[in-house]
Amino acid sequence: MQAAEYTDISIEWATFLMKICGVWLTENRVEKRQRNIFVVFTFIAIAYGVYVNCTDAYYSWGDLGHCIFLINNTLCILLAIFKLCVLTKRKGQFSNIILYARQNFWHLNYKNQEKILFARCRKFCKMWIITICFLTQGSLAGYAITPIMANIGKNKSDRVFAVNMWLDLPLSMTPYYEMTFTFQILCVYQIGAAYLCTDTLLCILNMYVILHFRILQHKLLSLIPIDDHTEKICYVDKHYMAVKNCIRYHQSLIGFCKMLENVYSLPILGHMVVFSLLMCFDTYEILLVNIPTVMRFIFVFHMIGSFIHIIFFTYSCHGLLEESSNVCTATYSSWWSTLPMNRVGKMLRRDMRIIMIRSLRPCCLTAGGFFPVSLETATALMGSTMSYFTLMRESSERIDEDIILLFSTNDCSLYASTTSQNRSNTFNLVSHAPNMETNLFQ
Repeated sequence: MQAAEYTDISIEWATFLMKICGVWLTENRVEKRQRNIFVVFTFIAIAYGVYVNCTDAYYSWGDLGHCIFLINNTLCILLAIFKLCVLTKRKGQFSNIILYARQNFWHLNYKNQEKILFARCRKFCKMWIITICFLTQGSLAGYAITPIMANIGKNKSDRVFAVNMWLDLPLSMTPYYEMTFTFQILCVYQIGAAYLCTDTLLCILNMYVILHFRILQHKLLSLIPIDDHTEKICYVDKHYMAVKNCIRYHQSLIGFCKMLENVYSLPILGHMVVFSLLMCFDTYEILLVNIPTVMRFIFVFHMIGSFIHIIFFTYSCHGLLEESSNVCTATYSSWWSTLPMNRVGKMLRRDMRIIMIRSLRPCCLTAGGFFPVSLETATALMGSTMSYFTLMRESSERIDEDIILLFSTNDCSLYASTTSQNRSNTFNLVSHAPNMETNLFQ
């Protein structure tokens, strides 16, 4: 299928995020050199992020709220590196996905009703990319604003970083502070891009696959013969090739979905496993921990972004399930029952039965092959998030009660020992009172 070159804001931003993480396709030596530079910087940023968060957690052990903040950061970093490693390992299949999308999806050769469906798809992709980039920007900006607000009115020797640095070096002095702070913020944004890029592109690809499944349904429904029986025979003979093209079209979409499954199955599984923990930690930090207001905004934006992320993502996967299975309904609702029972008509009926049988097994994306991802997955994840949060809250309240009980027990023991000692001193004083009286009279 020949197509004109096409791009819009959603594809441009998704491509940009993939390029700065070093996992996009290259066409010449200059782009290949740039990709290698971005790959090196991405892995440096990820290694640095894991190091500073683990070191800070080691020295801050005992501060539950701060440790949860560091664990949240570490989980996001590990999830980002896991996704990038999977895409790097399956680079060949990922290249085939992008090339297929360029040739068959990202073009302007749509006609009539297809243009309306294409406009809806493009509108949804734009809304998705703008929303997720705005929320991610709000979350990442908090890492820069929090130390800036905390450093107001402090001496140069007391300045804090975006993430604590436990090194015996004069990093708080100029110009080392400015250099270290800038490097930390660059690493934060690079990790944010690595965390976001794969899912952003996958959601856009899902929406374009959904678009083409709907176009296929429209083509099957629009092949309506005229009423005259003699012309029906001519129609069947003439348009049998169009039906075969629909079959090939359907097969190509199924093959593309299989490529998506092979590449993105493990990243989806990793995101499904980590999502509930991230949402649980965000909710805990927002509601139960006494933290600065600016840092609280980090968790608010991250929680809202994660929620919208999982809703949009599962919606696109659910649409893939639904529209691929609707091909069966569209095929059955088409013109096959009005065809004459000649040789070509029988062949068309047989081919359309094959389409319907294949559509009974819808295309889907799974989490590591364990379960298909749909909107029900989002509700299950939110339910597990609330369960984890309730468990953490009850555990935290139980720990606080134990601490209060321990202190009250220690106070009572101290009071009892003090009272006992006072009583002993009083008894000794009374027992020696006659002797004191005798000594006095003497």
